[in-house]
Amino acid sequence: SHRRVKRVREVMKMGADGALIVLDWEIPLSSMQTPNASPQQQQQQQQQQSSVDITKADSIDKPVVILVHGMNNDSTFGYVRSMMKTATERGWIAVCMNLRGQDGTHQVKNNTPRGYNAGYTGDLRGVVQQLKPRLKRRAPTKQPSEEKNNNVNEDDDDDDAFLGGPLFLLGYSLGGNIVTKYLGEESLHGTLPKYIGGGATMGNPLHIDSGTVGFPWNVVLAAGVKQSLLINFQSFKRHHDPGFQHAMKKALLSPTIGRLDDAASPYLIRNDPHPPYAPRIGYEDGDAYWWDSSSHRHVAHVSVPLLKITARDDFLVFGQFARKLNHCLENPNVLVVKTRCGGHLGWQESPPQKEGSSLLGGKSGSWSDAAVADFIEALLQMREEDRRKRLVEKGKEVPPPPPKVLSKL
Repeated sequence: SHRRVKRVREVMKMGADGALIVLDWEIPLSSMQTPNASPQQQQQQQQQQSSVDITKADSIDKPVVILVHGMNNDSTFGYVRSMMKTATERGWIAVCMNLRGQDGTHQVKNNTPRGYNAGYTGDLRGVVQQLKPRLKRRAPTKQPSEEKNNNVNEDDDDDDAFLGGPLFLLGYSLGGNIVTKYLGEESLHGTLPKYIGGGATMGNPLHIDSGTVGFPWNVVLAAGVKQSLLINFQSFKRHHDPGFQHAMKKALLSPTIGRLDDAASPYLIRNDPHPPYAPRIGYEDGDAYWWDSSSHRHVAHVSVPLLKITARDDFLVFGQFARKLNHCLENPNVLVVKTRCGGHLGWQESPPQKEGSSLLGGKSGSWSDAAVADFIEALLQMREEDRRKRLVEKGKEVPPPPPKVLSKL
């Protein structure tokens, strides 16, 4: 049975440069009703569930799956919708972070002269930080006598501090590169929030070099980026710097994604790779942009479980991924799954036909959705086991653990 969900669109402002990031939420609503409730009571319960507001403090009491889409995509694409549906059916909150200027409806335009790119992790960092106050906290466990002797509150970043969460970051293609780079940057310097439970990437190239993308995909990708530039043209037009205007015209006239990146690179937004990860502007050329953006330089530092799924027949990124695979294998926190087929973000499947059902009556789905959901389920179980172990060590009574969830693959 399908779980009822509430869909919410939120526009979040980034503190770094005022960019507007569109978040598309899907919040699962409880299917439990009070036994023997009257129709009026059932209607009241449904209204209370539908009034859930995840923008308020302490409002999130479930795990949250944050999706970052691929290049020239947004939250309306099928693979995003499919994973969000899988997450909500498991009882988790799902939210797609639309990269700046990519809201899917063209209603929220990019309000800055800086578009998204493969190397800037500031927007994802800003979203993660702004979600922290919304995570519901656990009830204090200290005794009154302890509170008198210790005025310091429970550490905000302690694993046990939040009932809501943890947050899991999922990235697809370019979005997978951003997720990996963010986790690596934060992990290396010990600044990764404890409420980040892990991540997963699908079709992450690891090594960014648009100059190596062959025909016709180099032209197709360039066309998609140019479409985004034209949609947000009014924002770019307000930037009167002659060099910027020349670079944008050169980018729009570039036939391939490699030449487009090279033309736009002096004016792309980036961030320092160390705290406080301050935003900066510009690269010397396309090669400098590709080197800074390549997540293989950061994956060895990731300190939380990270699942990477790639397909051998991925015509777009597998070659680049395979050449940098050794960087993943250096890190015991990284699990690499290589499939024989799947293409670029494919992995669609159709379950075996049941006896007596029509040929068109079966349901199709995504193998990668189930694999990622099982991975998250395992991480949640491990976090709960670790939390219970810590409570037992402190001499506290712990109720019996919930039954383990078997893989749905």
